Amino acid sequence: MKSIFSIITIIILSVFISSCGKKEDPKTTGEDKSAGEQNQQVTASDKSVELQCSGMTCTGCENTIKSKVKKIDGVKEVNADFKSNVVKASYDPGKTNPDAIKEVITSAGYKVESVK
Repeated sequence: MKSIFSIITIIILSVFISSCGKKEDPKTTGEDKSAGEQNQQVTASDKSVELQCSGMTCTGCENTIKSKVKKIDGVKEVNADFKSNVVKASYDPGKTNPDAIKEVITSAGYKVESVK
């Protein structure tokens, strides 16, 4: 009986840890950008933003934020680090802005504490 309880506990913990409690929007879980958009190069006219976020607890959270922010037209690079709670993004200011990036992160279930 104890072994069954142990197995069930391990399964439940594994599922919880892998999902971090975040719910994915089924419409936005796939990569929507074409290969050309995914490989955009950062240029001198591009801007960058650093956002201090809370709620990231693992690499799964990092990947969720990166995949959602990359879908914003004009975003060229995104890095997220759950240990420092920092998200950095390079973007074309003619196509997007820090507020749009902040909105996507917030809609994914994370809180943006500050924008630099």
